[in-house]
Amino acid sequence: MKKLLFVIALVSGSIIAEAQTYHLSQFYSTPMLVNPATTGNTAGPYRFAANYRSQWKNEGSPYTTFTASGDAHILKNEGGVLGMGLVFLNDKVMDGVVQTNRISFSTGYHIAIDRDNIQKLSVGFQGSYNESRIDFARLQFESQFSEGGYDPSLPIGEEFNNGKKNYFDLNAGAMYSFSLEDKSLFAGVAMYNILKQEESYMTEQFKSPSLLSVMAGGDINVGYNNSFYFSSNYRKQGTTNELTLGAAWGMFIDQTGFTSFRLGMWHRVKDAIIPYAGVTYKGLQVGTSFDYSVSQQKTQSQLRSTFEISVVYTADDKNQLMRVLQWY
Repeated sequence: MKKLLFVIALVSGSIIAEAQTYHLSQFYSTPMLVNPATTGNTAGPYRFAANYRSQWKNEGSPYTTFTASGDAHILKNEGGVLGMGLVFLNDKVMDGVVQTNRISFSTGYHIAIDRDNIQKLSVGFQGSYNESRIDFARLQFESQFSEGGYDPSLPIGEEFNNGKKNYFDLNAGAMYSFSLEDKSLFAGVAMYNILKQEESYMTEQFKSPSLLSVMAGGDINVGYNNSFYFSSNYRKQGTTNELTLGAAWGMFIDQTGFTSFRLGMWHRVKDAIIPYAGVTYKGLQVGTSFDYSVSQQKTQSQLRSTFEISVVYTADDKNQLMRVLQWY
């Protein structure tokens, strides 16, 4: 039993050590976590976003992720835009026994490569302060069991550090975007965890590998009152990789085009099908999604217990020429 419980601690530590591999099905609603070059690339002067994901709640050991971010135009002229932003992420496993907190400062510069400002090249950089911790006091070890049962006052019988790790990391990305009145396209690549900081809760050291993120998509007006959005995100970290891709159909429900209802479907290849429903009103966008696993490695309760909700608000820029910008 001791080995079993010790493995639980090892697995918990490895979850923190690979904190970059958090899953967000609505990656398009958390752009700075996908590519720092999206910082400040907004239709208006500023943007706020929040995302909450709950996974495996029916298993009695939920895995939750919460993110909040804000970015804005800081300097703007005919040739380009400088944007800055902040991102906060909280990741909890086993009811908070394993927890990661991250705050990131992000900056992006977007330069027009044509006279009409239709095409842009963007570069972005991000510095992150990370705090990872595991509460060993909430784990049970064989040495804490006696004839009278479990006694938390008994020593663990294993040597760990204080259960906390703090480190600084760097992320960077680049992106190309194309925007007209009725369509937009974008594609970019980013690298996270560039410094590959050493993380470990045991005596054996571990360096989390860098994370490669590639994102592409577009938004196209179709007919009089419809729009079609599509996006994909490929992520690779060490020997692990995943591809998520899908699309949504938007229906404008007023003549101004400010209010719309969207239905879509994304697919995390070999892992989950993700239906999406959302509504937009002026600059406010609210979306919800549900992961239905197609992986044979998941239990029946895990198949039905993962959902995600996102809220994004983009301020209106009345001086800006109306164009379709990336929906993310």
